[in-house]
Amino acid sequence: MTRRNRIAAALAATVLLAGCGGGGSSNPLTVPPQGQPGTVAPAQKLSIAGIGDSLTAGTQSGGTMGADLPILGVDPQLGQIGPVQRTQEHGFFALLWEQANSVDINTLSDPSKSPLPLLKPPGVGGLLAPTATHIFPAPVSNTCDASQIPANQFNTALSLRLNPALNPWDVGIPGATVHEALFMNGATGDCGINPVNAPPTFVALNSLVNGESQNFWPILAGFGQGVTQVDAAVSLHAQVATVWLGSNDLLKVAFSGGQAPVTAPQSMHDDIVTIVHKLQAAGSKVAVANLVDVMGAATFIPQPAYQPTLQAYITGLLIAQGVPPAQAQAAAVLYSTAYASQESAQTGLGPNGYFTINALFKTLQTAAAQIPAHALPVAPTLSSGDFIADAVANNVKALNASYNVAIGQAAADSGAALVDIHALFAQIAAAGGVPVNPPKCCSLVYRGGLSSLDGLHPSNTGYALIANAFIAQLNTSYNLGIPQVNVGAVYATDPYAPGNGVSGFSIGRSVR
Repeated sequence: MTRRNRIAAALAATVLLAGCGGGGSSNPLTVPPQGQPGTVAPAQKLSIAGIGDSLTAGTQSGGTMGADLPILGVDPQLGQIGPVQRTQEHGFFALLWEQANSVDINTLSDPSKSPLPLLKPPGVGGLLAPTATHIFPAPVSNTCDASQIPANQFNTALSLRLNPALNPWDVGIPGATVHEALFMNGATGDCGINPVNAPPTFVALNSLVNGESQNFWPILAGFGQGVTQVDAAVSLHAQVATVWLGSNDLLKVAFSGGQAPVTAPQSMHDDIVTIVHKLQAAGSKVAVANLVDVMGAATFIPQPAYQPTLQAYITGLLIAQGVPPAQAQAAAVLYSTAYASQESAQTGLGPNGYFTINALFKTLQTAAAQIPAHALPVAPTLSSGDFIADAVANNVKALNASYNVAIGQAAADSGAALVDIHALFAQIAAAGGVPVNPPKCCSLVYRGGLSSLDGLHPSNTGYALIANAFIAQLNTSYNLGIPQVNVGAVYATDPYAPGNGVSGFSIGRSVR
């Protein structure tokens, strides 16, 4: 089978998964095998299974990793690179487990005791490291590095785990969609695609497929072959189970430029009902979470806010280089206005479109070269991953609202508790922050303190807020008495919080 045929087959499988009818029934000729949990970490008070995507897995800054990375070196332009904190132990599931079982991060980081599938550094995914500039993060790895290739095969994937002999309670698969949680039982995708001789859409879709593929076996291989994420969670017979899926159904539409298959809201409803019923049949009390406004994530910058964002960053860069503030401001206005105008024309973005932080980084790097040379502002050439067209963004927003209705109805129809994460972040956006570090901390913009370096996954503080939303709803619905996370204490040591070392100055813009 040629590389192109392999990826075509993988993409076809993804399309097929996305297009399967709702109701959760598999092919009537086959019965999905149940997971074989084997040895799992002991639960002191409450066993919890986590079904989900990267948010359940505890991904931060583009990667999922179970141990810290030290300083990685010094770059002439960027300065010191790293260190990078472990990500999995800062996720909401880890915090929920800690609170429910009266343990701390040391237990979650112990490979012999952790309920997490702790991944060896540099983890799985495209991990980003902070740099001395506090502006440009440095890439540490990507999904097709030689160190991550073993993730693609069942027989080698567990070599990426700190303890391959202990099966996790957290079985969230970064990149997974709702339907894939029910039906995906093996890795797809292909690291052999050459972007030089493959169509851009082909390459982009393969990248999306690779997301869940690279994470599937390192997390689930211990449960056996032919086991889905839901099968694995069901086999654990946990007292409580969390289900948080649907963000990737939106992100794949956004990042593919509308080319990825669209999940029908009714299908999402039916699949979630099926997931909940399977967990309930295994003895679990279930909490289902709805979705934030995905286009409000810090990685997406609304087209009208792009020029002010560029202006603020360029001003900060120039002042940091010793340029007097008034002169820095004047240069920033000139260059940011030109760049934003040129890039909007280049991409065809209107007021409902979005640039991504990739475009921001490319443009700031261009500015760093052109401004000291007193060159005319000439914007870089942007590619498909650097912007979201107006029509695509509008479609994602409409789907987002429909999915939240479907998720809410699925929770009601199945008797699961509904965790209203959407309302939590809508309140933060409306208030301009949260009362953690009085009078107010953090914002939802890039480097505003609630997201990590990828602008998509939460900071430690962001995950703590999410954990408390789950805890509050579990306590209300099931009378569990789980204590809340001390968000202030998390904030105090959060490297992504303003003033704590990674997060630079925040940029004021509204999130629509």
